[in-house]
Amino acid sequence: MNQPIEPNSPASFDVDYGATMLLDRKSREAEILALQVSLKDTAPVADQASSDLTHGVSVVMPSFLGRDRIASSLQSLVEQTLDPASFEIILVINGEDDGTYALAASMRDSNPAHQFRILYQARPSAGAARNLGITAARFEYLTFVDDDDYVGPAFLAELLGAAAPDCVSIAPIINVSSLGEEDPLNALNVQISARGNKTFDFKAVSSILGFNACKLIPTTAAKEITYSESLRSGEDICFMARLAVDNSFNAIVASNDASAAYFRVLRDESISRQPLDFDFAVQQRLEVIHELESMRSWDSAPNDVLLTGLMRSQANFIRRYVDGNPADRQQVVQTIESFNLKDFPWSRINQGTARDLVVSYCFAPYSDTSAVIASKAIVERGKVVDVIYNDMSSVRRKDANLETIAGRLIDTATEIHAPASFSGWTQISEFVSKGIIVADRRDALIGGYETLYSRVLWPGSHFLAALFKIRHSGVKWTAEFSDPLSTDANGMPRSGELVRDDMFEVFNRAVTAKGFATLETDSLFTWCEYLTYILADELIFTNENQLAYMRNHVSDKKLRRIIESKSVVRVHPTPPARSYEVLPSKYALSESVVNVGYFGAFYENRGLNEVLTALSNVSPDVRRKLRLHVFTNKADDVARQVQECGLTGVVKAQGYRPYLEFLNLASQFDVLLVNDVERSGEMSINPFLPSKYSDYLGTGRPVWGLVDAASSLSTKPLAYKSDVGNSVQAVRVLEDILQDWLADGIGSETVETVNPGHNG
Repeated sequence: MNQPIEPNSPASFDVDYGATMLLDRKSREAEILALQVSLKDTAPVADQASSDLTHGVSVVMPSFLGRDRIASSLQSLVEQTLDPASFEIILVINGEDDGTYALAASMRDSNPAHQFRILYQARPSAGAARNLGITAARFEYLTFVDDDDYVGPAFLAELLGAAAPDCVSIAPIINVSSLGEEDPLNALNVQISARGNKTFDFKAVSSILGFNACKLIPTTAAKEITYSESLRSGEDICFMARLAVDNSFNAIVASNDASAAYFRVLRDESISRQPLDFDFAVQQRLEVIHELESMRSWDSAPNDVLLTGLMRSQANFIRRYVDGNPADRQQVVQTIESFNLKDFPWSRINQGTARDLVVSYCFAPYSDTSAVIASKAIVERGKVVDVIYNDMSSVRRKDANLETIAGRLIDTATEIHAPASFSGWTQISEFVSKGIIVADRRDALIGGYETLYSRVLWPGSHFLAALFKIRHSGVKWTAEFSDPLSTDANGMPRSGELVRDDMFEVFNRAVTAKGFATLETDSLFTWCEYLTYILADELIFTNENQLAYMRNHVSDKKLRRIIESKSVVRVHPTPPARSYEVLPSKYALSESVVNVGYFGAFYENRGLNEVLTALSNVSPDVRRKLRLHVFTNKADDVARQVQECGLTGVVKAQGYRPYLEFLNLASQFDVLLVNDVERSGEMSINPFLPSKYSDYLGTGRPVWGLVDAASSLSTKPLAYKSDVGNSVQAVRVLEDILQDWLADGIGSETVETVNPGHNG
């Protein structure tokens, strides 16, 4: 029984074919008829509805120059125990023919009961060949077999027996060496076997997604996606990742018997066994990582976890290349950076390169201002670092996207599992005791850290850094105070006492050894400042007022001079530009009104009463054209206040947004609003500079500051300015903002440009 030639097949493979078609009219007419039948019955059909699919299996086999290896693969399919009527073999020859067509056609003719379909495409591309095979598939389920592999006789029957529309069935995978030796205990098959016959989440085992083999997938799902035709390797990883991300599939191991296994032949020329040259191990892996990253939702959901895991696996190839070619490190780094990836797993590449230590009690992935500022500081310093931080899961939620801020410069980030506490000496001591073990071990491993950086508001950072400095006097310790520590936002002493235990005695001896007295107070916050002032080599304050305020709280004149000599004023760093693009916000802003955005917490001495009062008192025409969007920790309280003021619809109260979404969203507002802490009588000067200002700087949007007299914020470039608590000035600013917007000039003003006429 002769099968028709598929319409995509290279008919010119037969050397006598041209002469026959030219001289033999009957043969020519028979060939035309065969092609017409083929086009009707067997040609690829795009967008075939699931209802048109027959129950059974389509086996897609791409082949590039496969004549010398394909016979075993095809023979294993012919010998399947599954009824030939329940499956088809779709062979897609891609690129130059080396006799593969003739061999396959001969096998097809010798097995008339089997449904052989031979397709052809001229361009050599495994991805394109698989796409053609998927398009042509006519059965309900689909699997891939490479032309150099083979399958056990029960492979298709067992897979189909376990198949379901919402399930991927999986077969054992046995490695076969070039000498024919079988290895059923390979790492991948051990994982498959361990699953037994229990259903599990398909995306839960990323290693199973890293290749095409041994899986039976619903054909309708496969037809919804495509293999990348531009990737030179790794297209299988991206296809399976997309399949997992786009579908909520379960998975089940159909059988653990060798008769149902997929036999993967490990030949030297296989893609998976290519030498780790720069092109394969770096360039091609980055191409795959780029495609995987394009699938991310950036919400830390299971799909994101899966994709980042697959990206890290690809980065391991790059790491191995760097290990083997250390002289190429800079070229590798430059190539990675050229891809403009948002979240490359840099720790894989940075391993062993850190010579600087950062102690940040709260750090990414924990969502906290302190964690964000520490990450920005690492970027500003520009050195690859090790980080030690604490487990904050009991008091802070996780936001894995925060790791993208400083990820480029992280070698190792070690989480210490101690109870989280802001003011508990017992908990802080546990963090210090456990953290110093990690720090000392890493210090010995790398031959000694050159610098040490720590920052507070969480005092655990400075206590651990102080102990490390005591034990490693040669390290240069830079200590940053984000805000005053011993007093709160109202200028009152913070509550929290240390215990004069063994750890305290270590700190106390270090203080007295430097010629300073033991403090009588047991305030751990005062001690944290005191210890840091004495032992640190450099002190960083965010503004001049903060430095003056904290220095003036020190009674020892000698220590005040020392503080002055080693102090540096540095505002909170602005995030790198890429951080504003990582997580696009879907929050809708109307283009028909002026949108003013406020992002920040509400406290007793930090609110928006003057702005709400101003909105209530501006003319109706101004109010109709203004929208204030408030993103805060107390959205319900703000909403009630808005309702009481009669500003429903004018002011929109919203909950916090994840930090990276906030950066992107802030870039879309017409004006951004930031406010000073309203000073109490306990403070002669305002020592605070809102960290939000540094984030706003990176947006390029005009900033309206509600400022305290002579505060640090009041000295910054602001497009609009009014005094904290002054609603009359706020009214004038609102009117100015609207006038600028109507004149189409508001977007052109940046935070570096001050309009003196808007200073209220």
